[in-house]
Amino acid sequence: MNGEQILEMEKIYLNVVPSTANKTGEWRLLTPTRKEKISPCRQGCPLGGEIPAWLNAIKRNNWAEAWEIMQRKNPFPAITGQVCFHPCTAECNRRNLDEAINIPAMERALGLWRLQNCRPAAPPRRVEGKIAVVGSGPAGLSCAYYLNRAGYRVTVIERAPVAGGLLALGIPSYRLPREILQQELQLLQEEGVQFVLNCSVGRDMEISRLYDDYDQVFLATGAALSRMPSLPGVKLNGVWSALDFLQQVNLGRTLEIQNPVAVVGGGNAAIDAARSAMRIKGIDRVTVLYRRTKEEMPADPEEVAAAAAEGVQFVFNVTPRELKGEQGRLVEAILNRSHTSGEKLIIDRDTELRIYCKTLIFAVGQERDWSVFGTLHREIRLCAGGDLISGPAAVPQAIQAGRIAAEALAAQLEGKPGPDPSPPESGAVTFEELHLAAWPGLAARGRQEDPSAEAERCLGCGTCNSCGICYLFCPDVAVTPDQGRYLFDLNFCKGCGICARECPARALMMEGGW
Repeated sequence: MNGEQILEMEKIYLNVVPSTANKTGEWRLLTPTRKEKISPCRQGCPLGGEIPAWLNAIKRNNWAEAWEIMQRKNPFPAITGQVCFHPCTAECNRRNLDEAINIPAMERALGLWRLQNCRPAAPPRRVEGKIAVVGSGPAGLSCAYYLNRAGYRVTVIERAPVAGGLLALGIPSYRLPREILQQELQLLQEEGVQFVLNCSVGRDMEISRLYDDYDQVFLATGAALSRMPSLPGVKLNGVWSALDFLQQVNLGRTLEIQNPVAVVGGGNAAIDAARSAMRIKGIDRVTVLYRRTKEEMPADPEEVAAAAAEGVQFVFNVTPRELKGEQGRLVEAILNRSHTSGEKLIIDRDTELRIYCKTLIFAVGQERDWSVFGTLHREIRLCAGGDLISGPAAVPQAIQAGRIAAEALAAQLEGKPGPDPSPPESGAVTFEELHLAAWPGLAARGRQEDPSAEAERCLGCGTCNSCGICYLFCPDVAVTPDQGRYLFDLNFCKGCGICARECPARALMMEGGW
């Protein structure tokens, strides 16, 4: 054949439409199957959130689907996007290529989309059963959300004058804007959840009385008591617990705080207290005193860096021994040097360091308030969760506890088995397991401002992310695009396995059998 004939044959070949008359799928011995594996981000998430799945929906600009996936494990992404320290980001496989996916920003964007677009069209279908949730912190709100969605009538009882628990009284507004919390609370009320404020169960009302009006009770009162050390001078004016200090700040009350300020502790509550103190008019000297080294601080490193940038000073390897005052007012803290030997803290009693301070805030731990139980006069069955059971934990853990409690309470009322207590799946997909060479156009690039563009950076890691590689490599007509997704038509799949071998995220596998 001459050159013109060859060109003509190429035109014919390139315009051939595959035949669908012969259903060649009957030939296959193996079948491609999507088998979702655990991603590193999901394994690192305290909620076990389906992160690659909702990122994939955002990539396709399907925010409604993204929200539907998100709320299965987390009904408050606008909140967690602000306050969670996101261990998922530290586990992201994308960091081995360029930068980790900006999961906090994506979570906030989805949460704000929900607040702006998801108004309840109609109340949920009601079923028999009234449930009281005692405590309106993240565990209580989460439990109320899921029970309300299941159709139960839910009343949240809160002893404080405002709803939100730790979210309203413990977390500073610069970390969680109050308008976001108020929108979440308003949306819960619009969906049918009722709130009763200024009512302390165990003091104003015996817990057993709740069972006269409700079919079930969930206790989520948290760990709201401050742990204070037994030191000389701890009763002086100017000495605070971090919880009391933050509560007064968050309620907008005028505080008798004087310069300079010292904060004892190394956790996130200590950093919150220090940064909040720096924001009070007239305060410009705040020092955090921690008994161990900077590297041993349990506080989030980004929060520590932000505090330092705002002018907070740090003194490490010191432990308070005594507080001195004049006319009942704190004026000085006497410290001993300390260091660690393995896990043990060694205090050097022969050393002494004096720090002048007019205000000292202790952030050295929280305790559970058992007063909620009051005086029980009859045998009752209790359901409790969140910090009241686990002790102080982060917001995501409390949200998860509320969701599990809601599932358990609904199961009891319906006479069904409770939620599966089996541990979460382990063995996340590693970066080395991914097959990124098959992904055309994949290149190292940093974080993107546009949510869809940022979501496109997600590698999927064990989850189909609609990359289309299976469609490009399939030698038959067994893969078809459908609104951004890719479907298998097994009438034409011969089971060659090319799609599974080339899948970048390792979300496909071949299973035996026709």
